[in-house]
Amino acid sequence: MPATIKTIDTPARTQVITKWTGGHADLLRQSLRMTNESFAEHLGVVVRTVAYWRERPETVPKPAIQETLDAALERAPDRAKAQFALLLAECGKQADRADAPEVLDPHALIPATSPPPAVQAIPRQRIPADDIDDLLADLTVTSIGEDAIQQIEQATITLAESHTQAPAGKLLNQVIPLHQRVRSLLGGRLRLSQQRDLYRIESLLLSHACLLLGDLGENALAERYGMAGLAFAQESGSDQAVAMTVLAKTFRWQKRLTESMDMACRGFACSPHAPIRVQLASQEANAAALLGDAARAREALARAERAAESVTRDSGRSAWSFPITRQAVFAQSVAAQMGDADAMLRAASVADAAWSAGAPRISANWAQIRVSAGIAHLLNGSVDGAVAEVEPVLALPPGMRVATVTAYTERLRRRLAHPRYNGAAGVHELSERLVQFNADALSDIDSQED
Repeated sequence: MPATIKTIDTPARTQVITKWTGGHADLLRQSLRMTNESFAEHLGVVVRTVAYWRERPETVPKPAIQETLDAALERAPDRAKAQFALLLAECGKQADRADAPEVLDPHALIPATSPPPAVQAIPRQRIPADDIDDLLADLTVTSIGEDAIQQIEQATITLAESHTQAPAGKLLNQVIPLHQRVRSLLGGRLRLSQQRDLYRIESLLLSHACLLLGDLGENALAERYGMAGLAFAQESGSDQAVAMTVLAKTFRWQKRLTESMDMACRGFACSPHAPIRVQLASQEANAAALLGDAARAREALARAERAAESVTRDSGRSAWSFPITRQAVFAQSVAAQMGDADAMLRAASVADAAWSAGAPRISANWAQIRVSAGIAHLLNGSVDGAVAEVEPVLALPPGMRVATVTAYTERLRRRLAHPRYNGAAGVHELSERLVQFNADALSDIDSQED
């Protein structure tokens, strides 16, 4: 590592790096006692970049990253700064030894202790340099470049961000080929770190495919993709919450309510401090309400609300986002199971206020809110109120009428078929329009909700 270190006298004896390398950055990671994932989040870079620094310590990051590393070192606690200085010094000593003309016995680096007699009896063997070179070659030889993995990861993120803006069928036609590309790469020669990264990316792609297949009403196939996504997350040691939330949703659509509730509960327990955590608690509440467990439903909803107060909000558009407007959808669903029309309307007001304040309006969530509000008006005896809420939804383009939307309109149609509404003004016309709305939808669904 180049000798580019200066020491300035401060109370913490801060190290100043004139030119950061990948090796320096990894020493800082070690000093902060962070994993690749947590260090990447700390710096605001992708995990692959941190892993690349470890693999290529001579790499010189771009100027913007140099400044980020400067700031990270400056903000580090004194203990971490002291550890960083010690690691730098040790690297300097190792570099000096490497420059020395004589070849050192690697056993000389072992601390001078008195080994047991049995160990002393074993003759010391010098490992041939050629063997070390071959070993390192086996470790570094790969059939794929780092840029290719970064491009695939970025494409995976972009597709997730597009989830709420494009028809499910169109997105699925992008996700599946990318999944096939990853599968093909996994058949080549990879370093362990590359395999782990591809497993993590594959988990996200399989989970996204599960979500999209569910939107298209392909629940059995969705479950298979979701289970595969969970398996890849477990193998890579990465976040399992994404796979668990899509499985909880799939089980819910398959009316496997106990499994949905338990999967959501497990996901919440292992979820990161992110919007997905709020979603998992909300899914647990919804399944509990459908099972008639009002106490558990209320407790899970309260847990979701507490989590929402402290998580960092994202774009609100990703497949893994859970903005306040989606929270309102689940709050409405739980209230509907309890027959609380006023709570359903309050949740609709919360969503409307968020949209008025500039929150992204996701068409499917907006439609669910409007139809649920229409059902609440019916529960309160107002057919006109129901018609007014649902009228705008009927203009939704067929390509955006995913299962989570048509489930709600079908539920409303069934309520309108109740004898109490026979002959009521506007009911027959609205029922016919709902039938046509579902008939023209992208997929055929059978009363699937949330």
